Amino acid sequence: MSLRAQPSPLSPESPLSAACPDHHALRSGRSLLARVSHGIRLAQGGMFEQTAALLDEAHRRLRGHPVAESATVMPGVLLNLGLAQTLCGRFPQAEEHLREARSLAQERRLPLMGLVIDQNLGCLSLYRGDAPAAIAVFHGLTDRLPSQRREALHVDLAEALLAEGLVEEAATALADGPWAGGSSANALLVEAKMRLLRGDHRHTVELTRRVRHSFGTGSLWYRLATRLERMALCEGRTASPVARARNALAVRVPLAAPRPSGRGAAHLALDTLDAHPRLAPGPWLAGAVSDPHVVRAGLESALLDGEAATALEWAELARTRAAPHVPGPGVRTPATASLADRYRAALVRGRDPHALVRRLESARWQAHHEAAGARRAPVPSPVAGALLERLGDRAFVRYTRADGEAVALVAAAGRVHARVLGPLPRVARAMARFVHPVAFEQDACEAREAADGAARVLLEPLLALVGDRPLVVAGDAYLGDPPWGMLPALRGRPLTLVPGAGFWLERSSPGPRPPERVLLVAAPEPDGAAREVAALAGVYPGARVLRADRALRSDVLDALGRADLVHLAGHGRVPGRSPMLASVGLGDGPLLACDLAGLPEAPDTVVLSTCWSGRGFADRVGAPLGFTGALLAAGVRTVVASPVPVRDAGTVGAMRLFHRALAAGVPAPEAVAVHLGRAGFCCFGA
Repeated sequence: MSLRAQPSPLSPESPLSAACPDHHALRSGRSLLARVSHGIRLAQGGMFEQTAALLDEAHRRLRGHPVAESATVMPGVLLNLGLAQTLCGRFPQAEEHLREARSLAQERRLPLMGLVIDQNLGCLSLYRGDAPAAIAVFHGLTDRLPSQRREALHVDLAEALLAEGLVEEAATALADGPWAGGSSANALLVEAKMRLLRGDHRHTVELTRRVRHSFGTGSLWYRLATRLERMALCEGRTASPVARARNALAVRVPLAAPRPSGRGAAHLALDTLDAHPRLAPGPWLAGAVSDPHVVRAGLESALLDGEAATALEWAELARTRAAPHVPGPGVRTPATASLADRYRAALVRGRDPHALVRRLESARWQAHHEAAGARRAPVPSPVAGALLERLGDRAFVRYTRADGEAVALVAAAGRVHARVLGPLPRVARAMARFVHPVAFEQDACEAREAADGAARVLLEPLLALVGDRPLVVAGDAYLGDPPWGMLPALRGRPLTLVPGAGFWLERSSPGPRPPERVLLVAAPEPDGAAREVAALAGVYPGARVLRADRALRSDVLDALGRADLVHLAGHGRVPGRSPMLASVGLGDGPLLACDLAGLPEAPDTVVLSTCWSGRGFADRVGAPLGFTGALLAAGVRTVVASPVPVRDAGTVGAMRLFHRALAAGVPAPEAVAVHLGRAGFCCFGA
């Protein structure tokens, strides 16, 4: 939200003076604009009712006044009046005034003011309860507003994300803001909400007290800070998962939005769960099926009651049902395609593509939320029974979180068990210490010690349950995307990474089929790519081979659907902020992960012998992203890729042995475990 001192008071040299030749009109115009400025100052102190009254009166008196002939006066008054009315809950009047302001700004060619009005219309959507529309508006403005306006925009975006329950995404939005010194009251309060939803009560109280000490009791900011502080002080004594979820729903309501008059789907679902804490998810959830705090309450209630199988059903929703809230790999519009082409060109020319990465992610979020009305989370189907029946000699492990703890749910030998692994920050640190030396090729001794530490946290509590069984693993964002085969307890053990149990049940097949149509692609770089593909051509004598300058993007995309097995060797890179811009350099420029959206046909198996190609699979909520996510979404059953750098030396021999095993009918997870796991490669899919 943003109220600015527009327009400023007149001076004798102002162009407005020429519009007011009459001395009395000039004096009255100055008086009116002084009242406007005073109203805006009141708004900055959180006195929105007084602001709305002053601006409404000024607006009426300015109609027909010579001062209003100045280009900026009337649209400036209307945009500030519209936002003040929004914050007072008078939505129809706010919309009328904001749309009139936008019409005047267009007519008078005031592009910056038009963007600010659009931002205020986004706030109106947010306070009316349409967070997806607000998110689309705010992301559409991220690269169009000047830097001095972006702090308020990032705060508004963070608040809209919190309304959807996307706490970590809101934290990222706040961190990305171009902060220029002291934060506004609104920024402090939105950060306090984010801290409270993370369970950080101490910092919540510190932030709210900073606000309370800066404003009087008549300020909206003071009242909101007091309410948040009380919630933070009380929540520490709240033990019930349902009670915590109710508090989270209350915190997520936009700060100045009116209290909901009725009980929405999330509240009704929590009422049902409160009465039946062992209830599994099902059609009774209705519109709350994708609400993260309802799902977490169901998961934690089941764990408290010792119902591990029911907890597994809830954990399945924790990631797979987030699709309505976050863009998946299939988001593709003319805007995203154009930005992807510009990113590709920047890589070819050696230019810094950082700004394009952020713009593409904003375009993806904008497109996803503009289509929000067409998205619905599917009704959940039970998975535990079918999973236990289908696993055979395998074990399924779902990593999840509950009440600040990392938890593993293990399905094996006809039963589901739950094991607490420890506080989330400790587990996340252990995984980061494991991945960092591998990713940056640091001291081998340090890497071994870090791998031992991660294995102790992640796997030792489970070994008595899983024994030496092959594993099917569904991860969580706090784990990142580790090279699982490098963990000591998993060396040589077949392991398949999946988004969830439902995905594995849909995609798993009775046994592997030897590939008949094989495509081998060697990118121009590094040199080892050509050697690797030449070695594999001996394993698959009838394979189609594309090398160096013949390995063009269009040819590779066309050939993908006409192969059962594809092996692509080359130089890979992934920008940390956008896995869908993961790339492999080909003869005519990089192939991007987002290029794979909408493939008409897909191979059964794809092997990516490139650095970082396994990143983006499980390091955030929602559908897997990056090359692995895009390929799986396109229908590929199995993807073999590495979430860490691939060393050129030694990979050729390992890949040849892997493909010999694959051609002989060995299942991909087993072939990866024996030949590629120690090099960082993982088997994704089924």
